[in-house]
Amino acid sequence: MQEKHVFEEGAVVTAEDIAASLKPLVDEYFVGECVQEGGKLTYTLPDGKKFEISVNEK
Repeated sequence: MQEKHVFEEGAVVTAEDIAASLKPLVDEYFVGECVQEGGKLTYTLPDGKKFEISVNEK
């Protein structure tokens, strides 16, 4: 199991940080290719079908 990320109080956490933390999970649990572009993950199945996961600050 991957170690949890610990952020100091007052640390700046970006959408890119969250997406980067999610990418290894997608890589581990799904067959296909996952590419990170900023706060967005694009997951491509072996048959070419694509999905997008995007992280935005609310």
